[in-house]
Amino acid sequence: MTNHQLTFSKIKELLKTQFSERVSEFENGTHLTLDSENENESSIWIELDESGQLTVGYGISHLHYDPKYDDLNKGFNEFLRFLTCKKRRIDFYKGKLAYRNEYEFEDENGNWKNYGTALTWAYPFWKKTVKKTTTQNGFINYAEIESDIEKIKNTMHNNV
Repeated sequence: MTNHQLTFSKIKELLKTQFSERVSEFENGTHLTLDSENENESSIWIELDESGQLTVGYGISHLHYDPKYDDLNKGFNEFLRFLTCKKRRIDFYKGKLAYRNEYEFEDENGNWKNYGTALTWAYPFWKKTVKKTTTQNGFINYAEIESDIEKIKNTMHNNV
């Protein structure tokens, strides 16, 4: 088992322990989704595929980390931060159609950082734009899982 696979399995263990009713596994357990308790909020998800590529997502927005070019630990840290930080989705509507979604998270300094934008090109551009913001708290308080996160981070930095 590689170091990244071990880190992923420890994250999976944490999710199943803390959120057993809200975590879903796909792709033979290599894709994990944590749903919010509120259906209007966005889920977070993480995937480690067979080639070792890591994908971390918030809502529909996601980033890929390729072990040949990227530090996968950055992606793991990002997912762990998404468990505890505030996040928000800004939906832009033209009529009843949400044609653009912006995903942001709050950093440790209280600043909002863009995580990504999703949009569609087929929308009624002539209609007035209405913006709706959905802000969500972390899935869990950092203090509740601090020791688990530290163990996972230690695994990330050990050579296995």
